Amino acid sequence: MKLHIQIEQVKETVEVRNASEALTRFKKEAAKRAPFLKRTVINAMSDMTFAAEAVKMGNARNNRQDAAPKNAQEFLDWAVARGYVTIESP
Repeated sequence: MKLHIQIEQVKETVEVRNASEALTRFKKEAAKRAPFLKRTVINAMSDMTFAAEAVKMGNARNNRQDAAPKNAQEFLDWAVARGYVTIESP
């Protein structure tokens, strides 16, 4: 599937096989762009812990009450619903 990601300064298109691979890519990219100490924390998280933290931060930033995702597909659905990701081709 082809995804277009647009979060703050990040604007790129990636190809992934499924939602799980997308979540792993998001986590790796977030770690790569984070300062050293935050990078260490992100790298220590499981993918689902990272997803829950991303939703929590999105909620705080936008004064929302979205539930933490239960799986990678729910995280991808959340990212699409909030405009962070556009699925260009399934």
